[in-house]
Amino acid sequence: MPIPDITPIANQIKTGKLSPVYLLWGEEDYFIDQLTDLFENHVLDEMQKEFDFSVYFAPDLKSKEPGLQGVMANCKRFPVIAPFQLIIIKEAQGIDTWEPIEDYLQHPVSTTVLVLIHKHKKIDKRKSVFKLISKIGVSFESSPLKDNEYASWIAQYLKQRGYGIAPQNLAMLTESLGQNLNLIANELEKIFINLPQGATISETDIEKYIGINKDYNVFKLTDALFARDPRQTRKLCIYIRKHPKEFPVQMVIPQMYKQFAKVLLIHHARNKNIPMAEVSRNTGINPYFLRQYENAANVYAYKEVSRILKIILQYDARSKGVDATIEAPDLMDELCFRILHAI
Repeated sequence: MPIPDITPIANQIKTGKLSPVYLLWGEEDYFIDQLTDLFENHVLDEMQKEFDFSVYFAPDLKSKEPGLQGVMANCKRFPVIAPFQLIIIKEAQGIDTWEPIEDYLQHPVSTTVLVLIHKHKKIDKRKSVFKLISKIGVSFESSPLKDNEYASWIAQYLKQRGYGIAPQNLAMLTESLGQNLNLIANELEKIFINLPQGATISETDIEKYIGINKDYNVFKLTDALFARDPRQTRKLCIYIRKHPKEFPVQMVIPQMYKQFAKVLLIHHARNKNIPMAEVSRNTGINPYFLRQYENAANVYAYKEVSRILKIILQYDARSKGVDATIEAPDLMDELCFRILHAI
């Protein structure tokens, strides 16, 4: 599934050529939040919103007036001063019965724009109401990105805002910021505030404005482990011990697992004679870093990588309290030692 694209709906809002109903749904909040903001702040001006804009929360409609039936009745009225009225129902995943909405959509009012915000979960596309929405309006699915799509999303986001970034610095951001798009966007905003458009984001900028240490980060730890360098690994483990808040083990260990899983994919590709260019496309490994994973595959045999992945899973469970016998800093020391020796 492609990365969700809000551009078509954003263009409809910009031109004022709106559909009678929009269903914004899915498990990724970011794109839904972006579109919600556009609907709330760029469809009607402030004076129009005083008369022709209403927001409801689905859970409240179960016990408070006007109820869902009442909201649908409001959809049938005509706007006061705007070309159309805008009605938004948030937390639509809390709607128990969709019949009132389905009944309204049989004969929607052309001067009403109804927006349904259905976050955190999927919908049952087999229901007739959702088929009807797709037929007469817009159904926008905000699906989570795949692991190999975050780097390209960040790169595209920076490009749209007028910034460049080198592959190694993009990788640092991708590995360090996690997979919460709202959080990633908020962190990047710190760079946009401090750097002019057209700038190329450097390691120093990332450290200064986002707080990711260019010399001590998860990416550098992976480098040291990939190279099977005990001296550099130990140096990083000492830093982690002194700065535990920068390296929460519950975040670091899953990142380590993802990196070694890619090394296993390199081994698999070699065994199947799959071209490395194809591996890069399918796994999201930036071609700039492909050699790094290939080198790691040279350092660690297939069986060693398989063993290391099992070890990392074991320590991930321990970091979450399963059979935990040592503190987090000691846990990281022990894990890194076992990875280096694949024992």
